[in-house]
Amino acid sequence: MTLTGPGGVGKTRLAVELARTRWARHPDGTWFLDLTHVDSDEQVGQRLAALLGAPAAAQDPLADARAALAGKRALLVVDNAEQVRGAVREVVTDLLARCSQLTVLVTSRVALRCDGERVLPLAGRPVGHGSERGEAEALFAA
Repeated sequence: MTLTGPGGVGKTRLAVELARTRWARHPDGTWFLDLTHVDSDEQVGQRLAALLGAPAAAQDPLADARAALAGKRALLVVDNAEQVRGAVREVVTDLLARCSQLTVLVTSRVALRCDGERVLPLAGRPVGHGSERGEAEALFAA
């Protein structure tokens, strides 16, 4: 699933909350891959492999990531995928094809456009008027 929407709408917060409340469905682990400062396609696989404990000098980071997740009922949250969308699409497609028990949740300003992707668009929240607090203010305060 990909949570989409403009910056600041709460995609990351919702993804973290979903991971936190659904951890029991993923007994083999939950990983959070933050791509905020990633600006090249090659870094996606490298960061994922490093997150999963692969050696830093891995020849094939995606293969190492795949091996680390094989057979595991796990959740991978990929945050801020928009700037390397093509690479994320390739990695997610590969992992889901080869790791049948893996669940992937992506946050991005735009959809990945890969087979089987379910997109949940998030919109801004209403603001209050006068002294009345709207949903946006309530979310910000929380």
